[in-house]
Amino acid sequence: MAETKPPADEQESLEGCIERVLFHAPDTQWAVLHVRCGPRKITCVGNMSQPESGENIRVFGEWVTDSRYGRQFKFERYQLVRPSSTEAIISYLSSGKVEGIGKVMAKRLVEHFGEDTIRVLDEQPHRVREVNGIGASRAETLTRAWRHHARMREVMLFLHAHDIGGAIGARIASTFGDRTIDVIEKDPYVLARRIRGIGFATADRIARSVGIDERDPSRLQAGLVYCLHDATGEGHLFLPADVLLEEGRRLLNVEGELLDLALKQLEDAGEVAIETASWGRAVFLPELLETEREVAREVRKLASETVPGAPTPEQTRAWLDRRGEMEGVPLSDQQAAAVAGALSGRIAVVTGGPGTGKTTTVRVLVKACVALGREVALAAPTGRAARRMAELAGADASTIHRLLAWDPFKGAFTRNRDHPLELDTLVIDESSMIDLPLARDVLRALPDDAQIILIGDANQLPSVGPGNFLRDLVASEAVPVFRLTEIFRQAAQSLIVENAHRLTRDQKPVLVPWRDRSGEDCLFVHAKEAERGAELVVRAVTQEVPRLGIEPDDVQVITPMHRGPLGVSELNRRLQEALNPESPRRAEVRYRDMTLREGDRVLQVVNNYDKEVFNGEIGRVVQINLKDRFVNVLFDDQSVSYDQQDLDQLQLAYAMTIHKSQGSEYPCAVIVMHSTHYIMLRRNLLYTALTRAQKLAVIVGNSNGVMRAALNTDEQRRYTRLTERLRDEAPLQGQAPALDV
Repeated sequence: MAETKPPADEQESLEGCIERVLFHAPDTQWAVLHVRCGPRKITCVGNMSQPESGENIRVFGEWVTDSRYGRQFKFERYQLVRPSSTEAIISYLSSGKVEGIGKVMAKRLVEHFGEDTIRVLDEQPHRVREVNGIGASRAETLTRAWRHHARMREVMLFLHAHDIGGAIGARIASTFGDRTIDVIEKDPYVLARRIRGIGFATADRIARSVGIDERDPSRLQAGLVYCLHDATGEGHLFLPADVLLEEGRRLLNVEGELLDLALKQLEDAGEVAIETASWGRAVFLPELLETEREVAREVRKLASETVPGAPTPEQTRAWLDRRGEMEGVPLSDQQAAAVAGALSGRIAVVTGGPGTGKTTTVRVLVKACVALGREVALAAPTGRAARRMAELAGADASTIHRLLAWDPFKGAFTRNRDHPLELDTLVIDESSMIDLPLARDVLRALPDDAQIILIGDANQLPSVGPGNFLRDLVASEAVPVFRLTEIFRQAAQSLIVENAHRLTRDQKPVLVPWRDRSGEDCLFVHAKEAERGAELVVRAVTQEVPRLGIEPDDVQVITPMHRGPLGVSELNRRLQEALNPESPRRAEVRYRDMTLREGDRVLQVVNNYDKEVFNGEIGRVVQINLKDRFVNVLFDDQSVSYDQQDLDQLQLAYAMTIHKSQGSEYPCAVIVMHSTHYIMLRRNLLYTALTRAQKLAVIVGNSNGVMRAALNTDEQRRYTRLTERLRDEAPLQGQAPALDV
């Protein structure tokens, strides 16, 4: 929220406290606010970057009458101000910004000091003892709280002056505390490195305002490091040097020679690491280079060892035959080979598409381990995947994060080399979702002599985080890989399963129009225009699918992109309006361009180890407390509380990206596949989307979009070297070679 200069004298002005942010669009900065001006509550509209409830502002503009919303104050400029009237001071002090001062205490202070209350707290804080009921101890507490608040307000004013406010400003202040201004003025680019929600452009704007030249080495180095960090968000572990330098040139708008020098300086300082490959130079963030090397070392070690006392494949086959005779459900040859092979080595991969019997294989694996007296643990990357694994395998399962036991005080997992897991066999499902840092943490926690069995589908999308762990393992041929390709009779009757396997065989999927359905479980709804597609998605969720016996709560909309008429944001808005509309019976809170209501389905979008809730988990908003500014969300049987600055960790979950749906299955998946998302449409995206549906898949889009996805095998390449390292083609340890640039 940037402070602006006062306007011309002829403009009218109002001063008050923002009581509620009714609407705010981050892209246009348009805001609709309820501002408390003494006894009056006034609707103010205008451009404001990050308005926050509780801030005192002076707005300059004019009164207008809106045909729909009535009389409003339309402002052109504004200033952050300290409150001056007694009513505003009481509102300000009791807003929760000053620890220890509530409504009663605020009234007492103002009754005694009047309009001088703020000045007294600033200049003569010892005088608070004049107020009846405030003794020495309470006075010291209030004084200390006010001093901290005053320092933090100075920080917030500094941030507001640079167009940063609201929850992001609070996050910055919380990270750096009283040192915020000094830290930012010394190195503005630390914001892009350390603060979620701050990009390089914002940090660069601040840098220019404090006098850092566009050719300054610190700017160029920060830009290159930012490009590497940004690349990890795309799943890369490194960037080729020529790609990095080109990205840097576009970002920084300087000539290549300066960037060559900046890269050399970063390498000399140890802020990047460079490896030489046959194709050129690979530039890593040092921690990711060591992570990849460590994973390669551990995997090769595991692949070279056997489990002590493991049965021979012949013994396992004999046990499987006896079990099949007793239970009447024999395994296929592929399944039996997977069980026998996985039991003997310390690492194995079992991969297969839908309907190929992965679940049965896991269930038998667990029984075999129990029969051998082994301690078995089952895990998956997400809560939903873990619950599904537990149901299907008939044994307890947990998320990987909970299995490794995060310690928020140490900022690390409790289970590690010094305190390994207490197990003999670890079975992990949905392994395609495991990024490389998490794979490293799992391998660190694996006890000596224990084994790890990775279950997954290598044809699905890779992990959201950096790396391509499962696919790199399979491609390396350095570990035993057991492929399940036989489709079982019951699964073969499913058009979902058939279409998924048609994709892997380079065949087009079969599209059965909704109107021609006759019991098929994969249907197509044609939408020529994107806007019409959005209407049909809502209709499918709220009307058509429920007629087939599947309730809206069991339907998940998944789409390739966030933006546009068929993107996550717009579909969530429409579906929320249809399924959980505004009501006086349901409290709601607005955060940026998102409205949360009690009863909303929400998605956790980042790992929060302190709250023990992780990326991809879905919950339900059960309480919104407007007075104390917190939102309670129920995830399964775990209630999690969010304050205002944490709300960016949530998004509505009526619709989500296909990437976010990984690891989950739904009774019905409504899949958006339209040519307006052309740039995102790839085979593994459609494959992943189809395999999310348990009973019914409904594709809404056009045939051009579906066929573009089905035929486009040009997957987005991820820059990793794990396969090379596992094949002995890249170093496993030591420093990257120093190169002349």
